[in-house]
Amino acid sequence: SDVLGLPGVKLNEETTARDVAGWDSLSHVQIIVAVEQQYGFRFSFSEAAQLENVGSLIDAIMARTADAGV
Repeated sequence: SDVLGLPGVKLNEETTARDVAGWDSLSHVQIIVAVEQQYGFRFSFSEAAQLENVGSLIDAIMARTADAGV
């Protein structure tokens, strides 16, 4: 909600950019960058492009943090 500038926005694992007003391509990149900064890793371009919804982003974060032992 901070990155999107939408306090109180409700997201679930199936939420996509199309479901949220204001979630455009720039916001998508900002979300990816915020996650990378928060967790200390970088997504490749192809990894970021494959993130279809909030659930796939969560799965990617969990896989990366598990690999890193976080």
